[in-house]
Parts: sequence; structure tokens; C-alpha cells
Amino acid sequence: MPSERVMALMSGRRPDRLPWLPELNAGFVRKTLGRPAAGPNLAADAIDDEAGASQDQDEDYLSLEARCAELVGADHLHRVKSVLVRRHRVSVEKDPRTGLTVVHTPAGQLRQLQQWDPNSGTVFTREHLVKGPEDFPAYRAMLDDETYEPNYASAEEEIARSGLATIDVPATPLMHLLLWVMDVQPTLMAMIDHKDEMIDLMALMHEKNMECYRVAAAGPGEVLRPMEDTSSMLTGPVMYAEHSVPCLNDYAQVIHAAGKLFLPHMCGHLGGMLDVLAEVDLDGIEAITAPPLGDADVAEMRRRLGDVWLIGGVDPSQYATATPETMAAHVRRTLQTMRGDMKFMLGHEEIPLAAKMENVQAVARLVEQTAEWFYA
Repeated sequence: MPSERVMALMSGRRPDRLPWLPELNAGFVRKTLGRPAAGPNLAADAIDDEAGASQDQDEDYLSLEARCAELVGADHLHRVKSVLVRRHRVSVEKDPRTGLTVVHTPAGQLRQLQQWDPNSGTVFTREHLVKGPEDFPAYRAMLDDETYEPNYASAEEEIARSGLATIDVPATPLMHLLLWVMDVQPTLMAMIDHKDEMIDLMALMHEKNMECYRVAAAGPGEVLRPMEDTSSMLTGPVMYAEHSVPCLNDYAQVIHAAGKLFLPHMCGHLGGMLDVLAEVDLDGIEAITAPPLGDADVAEMRRRLGDVWLIGGVDPSQYATATPETMAAHVRRTLQTMRGDMKFMLGHEEIPLAAKMENVQAVARLVEQTAEWFYA
């Protein structure tokens, strides 16, 4: 299975080599497999659809990801949705040709525009769903209208194919606004100029998130993984401690009551956030980004955060910019630093579309060599 090594290590067994869990850019996946480039219909959408799917319905993207991971010598930690979003008085119109989404609510319309960039293999949001406080009534109406239902059969099918799939759950309200719905500058300005309104909105978002987490925690899958993307480049530790840490601990309580693991995806600048993250009852962090792109030192994180899973240690930009020798030296330093750590896995954010295959191969060779020495 694509996640066999991960499952072994998380069960306390020594795998045949250190697991390597790179996130895979969709453009890189298609380029590696010789598939045609996708378009805006594969956007990472801020609006969950009622099909509960995270990828285009016309292709089996799980198989594409798994095949790509196998081809480059990596392990695979897939993300699936186990919760179905239902809407009753709100309708959503999506135009896959233009990337335009229009949400019709009893309190007004919301518009989002996303465009595919073939050079990066990534979808960029050109017009965010919420522009400012003037859109809060419509966004609140959209959230109020949502109900959440189990989508367990579909999730179980994907878990059976991929092994240890992780369950996709919502980020904290602050991070969701910053990353997906409102954008960084408008969100931070609203936190200054309209703080009471923002707090009220985030309280509703958190209430809806808790409904979603309860459904997800009761379903299949052993690991719940929100796209939290914590970073001091987006918000400071004081704001994060006030508005996100309590939410994360509420989610952790639901997850742990169900006997499952809470492993948020945090790929940003974490160096200045460690004191804050130490207050979160998490079981680990995935996609930890090393310098120079990030500022997270996995050895320091181990000292500060204790006995949690740490998945990361690589700067993914190096795949596109470094020589194979520099790439290998970068990864080797992390491997040597974390040697013997039974709760560490090598990983990182997406291998970009512009990655040099010789750099990917250099990492794959190093990972294979860990069979001889990493756990010795």
C-alpha cells in the first residue's frame, strides 16, 4: 500500500526505511505521468461542494497521486473527505471554464474567481469570496445554511485503496479567512478596524467547524488533518494564541475522544510560533518547512514540542532551484540531525511543477539509503 511504511511506524514498528512524505503539486503529478495539464475546474476551493469530492469528478486523482509517488520513490499520505456539506436555501454556481463561483444566499451574493496558472501548475484566487465586512451578512447566511452529513462509504473506499489516508477537516476560522476566504491583508485590517464583527463571525465559523469535526471524528480514518498552514508570516503569535489555539484544542478534544490523532498541516514559518504551538494538544505537525523558505528547525521543534509526530524538514523550493549536490546536502543534514527518531518522517510541502527530476531522484536515493543506517 502507498502508506505502508507510515502505518508501520505509527504502529510502533520499524519500517524498512524512513518514510518520505512529499506533498505533490497537481501539475508535477501530471507532468511526471505524462498527463495533460488541468484547468480551473481542479481548483482548491474554499467552498465545499455537495459531492464531498476534493478533486475533479472525471478522473481518479488518488490513483494519479499514488502512481506518481511510487514512480519517484516516495510514500503517500492521501487526504480524503468523510463529511458531506448540504445546502438548503443557498445555491452555488461554478463555471469551470472561467473559474468563477457565485454563491446566492438570502442575504446577498458572494463571488469568487480562481484562475489556473500553467507555469506553476497552481490555481490562484483573483477575487476572494469575502472582500470585507460588507460581505459578512451573506457569508454568515451561507454558513448558517450548511448542514453536515456522513460521507463514510466514499472515504472508506479511498482508505482501503491508499492505506492510512488522512481525513480532511476545516482550519481554524482565522486561518480559513486568511488563506482561502478573505485574503491576508483584508483579514488583518478587519481584525483591527472591525474586531467585534470579526470575533462574532469567527465564533459562528467555529461552531460550524465543531459540527463538522464531530461527524468526521465518528467516521473512518485514524488521522484528522486540517490545512491549518500556521505561519508567523500570516499572523503573529499573540493573535494566533487568542483566536486559533482555543479552537485547535476544541477540535483536539473531539478527535481524541474518538480515539484518533490530530495532525494539522502547518507548512509556514513556525520558528516564532513554538511557544504558542506548545499550548495545543496536537499529536503532530505535517509539512514542516526548513530554511531558507521556512524557518522551522525540526530538532528545535522536537525539544520544544516533545513527543509528537514531526513530518517535514525539507525546503521544497530547493527542488526547482538547487543543484542535485546541494539538494542532497540539504536533505542529508536533516536526516543526520533526526537519526533514530521514531516519531519523525521526512516530508515537505508540494514538489513544484518546476522541480528538476534529478533533484527528486537525489532525495529518493538518500531515502533508500536510510534503510542501512537511520534506525541502526
